[in-house]
Amino acid sequence: MRDRRREGGSALIVTVMILLLLGVIGLSALDTVMRDQQVAGFQNRSTLALYAAEAGLAEAKDEVRRNYNYAVIGELVTTFPSVGSPGHFGDPSLYPAGQPAYYADPDVTDSMKALDPVSSPGGGGSNMRVGGSSWGYSAPYKLRVVGKTFDGATAKVESVVMNRIPGGY
Repeated sequence: MRDRRREGGSALIVTVMILLLLGVIGLSALDTVMRDQQVAGFQNRSTLALYAAEAGLAEAKDEVRRNYNYAVIGELVTTFPSVGSPGHFGDPSLYPAGQPAYYADPDVTDSMKALDPVSSPGGGGSNMRVGGSSWGYSAPYKLRVVGKTFDGATAKVESVVMNRIPGGY
């Protein structure tokens, strides 16, 4: 009878220890979930910045195609957005904290630069016939654009574009 009295409190102690262990496991699982949500948020903002940069790159390509003066190699008159006056994309109602923006890369002297027509593939232009029409291609332009989200996540993209010219050279 005496031995049973000594063991009567051990079940309570074991139960309390198991509950404490389950509590620690639960807290660590909660911490892991919170960190995963933070990482997912960072990835979403980075992806949104990349989408903004790609939207800016599409506009830069259109700018080159609209304003390229193929009579004077390398001349490009542009009104592409700058850091001080960025372009925006998307419906503003979808981004209550702030719309993603894009602008010319401020880290380079010329974000829309004509490449050397002599050293470029195609030698500054090329001719081809498509469906009976003659088309030429201008010297290539290197475009550098930055995309940015409202919270400061940025992405940079770079591309080369050539302008298709009816009639060729």
